[in-house]
Amino acid sequence: MSGVALLLAAPPLAALLSLWLRAPGTLHAVTLAAMAATVGGAIAVAARLLNGGPFLAYYDLVSVDGLTVFVLLIMTVIGLMFALYSRPYLDHYMALGVITPKRISRYYCLFHLFMFAMTAAVLANSLGLLWVAIEGTTLATTFLINFFKRRESLEAGWKYLILCSVGIALALFGTVLMYSSSVRALGEVSGALNVTELLRIAGQLDPQIVKLAFVFILVGYGTKIGLAPMHTWVPDAYSEAPAPVSAMLAGVLETVAVYAVLRCKTVVDAVAAPGYAGTLFILFGFVSFAIAAFFLLLQRDVKRLFAYSSIEHMGIAAIGFGAGGVGTLGALWHLLGHALAKSLAFFAAGNVRMRFGTREIGRIRGLIHVQPVTALALVVATLALVGLPPFALFVSEVSVLSALSAQVYTGDTFHLGHFLTITIADGVRNLALVALFLVVSLVAFGGLMYRVMGMVWGTPSDEIRQGETWGRGHAVLALSGGLLVIAGVMMPQVIHRVMELAVMTVTPAGR
Repeated sequence: MSGVALLLAAPPLAALLSLWLRAPGTLHAVTLAAMAATVGGAIAVAARLLNGGPFLAYYDLVSVDGLTVFVLLIMTVIGLMFALYSRPYLDHYMALGVITPKRISRYYCLFHLFMFAMTAAVLANSLGLLWVAIEGTTLATTFLINFFKRRESLEAGWKYLILCSVGIALALFGTVLMYSSSVRALGEVSGALNVTELLRIAGQLDPQIVKLAFVFILVGYGTKIGLAPMHTWVPDAYSEAPAPVSAMLAGVLETVAVYAVLRCKTVVDAVAAPGYAGTLFILFGFVSFAIAAFFLLLQRDVKRLFAYSSIEHMGIAAIGFGAGGVGTLGALWHLLGHALAKSLAFFAAGNVRMRFGTREIGRIRGLIHVQPVTALALVVATLALVGLPPFALFVSEVSVLSALSAQVYTGDTFHLGHFLTITIADGVRNLALVALFLVVSLVAFGGLMYRVMGMVWGTPSDEIRQGETWGRGHAVLALSGGLLVIAGVMMPQVIHRVMELAVMTVTPAGR
């Protein structure tokens, strides 16, 4: 079976088995096997790409290039860690009588449907199929957010469903506009929305319609990414969802939504004036970055804290894609580092919630004494998220900042006297963006470090049992933390090559 077939077949098959099975141990084993199969499928697809270059499959319905493989690797690795961590997490709540084996069956069924929808979105050549798959992720994750069936989780699920459905509707309108421009050149053919076809006939598309379409697509899928001001569902959903689901939402779903926008950006860059899509990315990126950073200072819930951190980091990634050049590489690296760091953060937060029985930051003290392994994982994740070396997010943020700085000090217009005034104005503007980036980064650094270190240090309550016994959950923390460190200090050559191919996919030729 080819890698593509394995990626598309394993999740729905596992979903069907999950509906039929009831024994928790068997459900865990099926999920672990399915996720191991998807990792194998992603590796097989990556090997084919590296050996033969981008390719189409299944009557051009599937398109694989560097960006596709890059997102697939993130998605399957985080999904595997989800499967490993879910077993001790669900066993804990089943032992307390909070959930039943039937609920576990539904949990895994929804997860596999979620994985299938994201896989279909990443592999889809058609913008129409991409839209359908992204909508499928909304339906699956709504019930996962409301897994514990509390009033707060029900409210968070409905808020997520309504806001993301509105966003998806806007993205649909943008997709229809893209189709209306395409059919004028291709006619009403089945491949009128295929990205490969849109790029081939880019010179025949109407630039004004394509630019308008991208605005709706960016706002629509930006809701799914959590870009401000469409971000309001993120803190509620991430705080109420089970910890493994929060890790998937932050580390994977956001990345897939960014992928959807980037697919459309490649078309816009080929059709519209240079910098149009990049300017929109920078605008939404800075708004998200700034709003999230200041809200970090106000949080009292550990999972809401990391939710706002996700909004912040998606803003940074958007700025990198908007700046272009080395910023594109930095933004891709940022998506990888963020996925690893945020999954580790939410896994650690899940351990804290199980021991302390609360998510309130003010009631969590002395974590280093109560759960030393979890405390170490939480500190590592936090240090990575605030962008300290040697973690990948340090390198990626420096790359994004370098891309912004390059726009200040370079440019041929400095050599043209009659454009000198305009060049200085552009330089001042970009210098202001660099200064704003540094100030907001400092605010985010202080907010996140202050809250997390307050939980790690201090004296725990006498009522809280101290000490940890090494188990499956801790093995997942070690695996996630190890991958996070490796991504920062010794990026494997294969991953680096995939990232280079992804940059070539996102960056317009000759720019």
